[in-house]
Amino acid sequence: MSSTQHLAVMLFCSALLLSLQPALSRAETCAQTVQAIDNQHRKALDNYPAGSEDYLQALYVIENSIFPALKRCPNNAQMMAAMSEVQLSLGQPPLALLYAQKALEFDADSWQAHNAAGNALNVVEKYPEGLQHLQRANQLQPDNYALLVNLCSSYERNRQYARAIESCSRVIDKGPYYLRGTAYYVRARAYQARGEHEHAANDDKHANEFGVRGQTGIQGK
Repeated sequence: MSSTQHLAVMLFCSALLLSLQPALSRAETCAQTVQAIDNQHRKALDNYPAGSEDYLQALYVIENSIFPALKRCPNNAQMMAAMSEVQLSLGQPPLALLYAQKALEFDADSWQAHNAAGNALNVVEKYPEGLQHLQRANQLQPDNYALLVNLCSSYERNRQYARAIESCSRVIDKGPYYLRGTAYYVRARAYQARGEHEHAANDDKHANEFGVRGQTGIQGK
C-alpha cells in the first residue's frame, strides 16, 4: 500500500473493540445489529492504536461476527456498508469497495452505502468517483457531521479547496468535539494548498490540540 493510501486509511478508517460479540448477541433486529457494530466502531479509536496487534485482532473479531449477521439479514444495505467499513479498516480497499457496491445494489438511496463507497474509492485514489458518492450521501443525510468530515476530505483531495474549507468549518462550528481535530487537520491542508499559510498553521495547532481521529462509522453524527 502506498503512503498516500496509508494516509487515506488512517483518515477514513477506524478499528473495532473486542467486546463487540456480546453487543451483537443482544441486538434483536438487523438495524440494531448495524447500530451495535457502529457503536463499537466509533469507540475503537479510544482503545487501540491503528496498526497494533490489538487493533487487528479486534477487526478480525468483528469481521467474524458480521458474517452470521449477513446471513440473518440478507440483502441489507446497511449491513453490507458496515462490512465495507470493516474491510477498509483491515486495509482491504478492493474488498471494501465490493461490499459497498453490493450495498448500493440492495438500496441505491442508502446514505450508508454511498458513504462506504465514497470512502473506499478515496482510499484507492479514485477521488472524483468517491466525491460523487459522498455528495449523494450528504444529500440524503445533510446533518451527519461524521459524514461531513469525509466529504470535506474528499473535496480537499479533489482540489475543491473552498468547498473543503466550508464543509470543515461547519463541523468545527457545530459538530461534536471528537470530530473537530480531523476537521481542523483537513481544513489546514486546504488552506495550505491555497497558500494561506497563517490559517494553515493555526488549524494545524488546533488539530494537534483536539487530536486527529479516523472515520467514525456509518451512523455517527
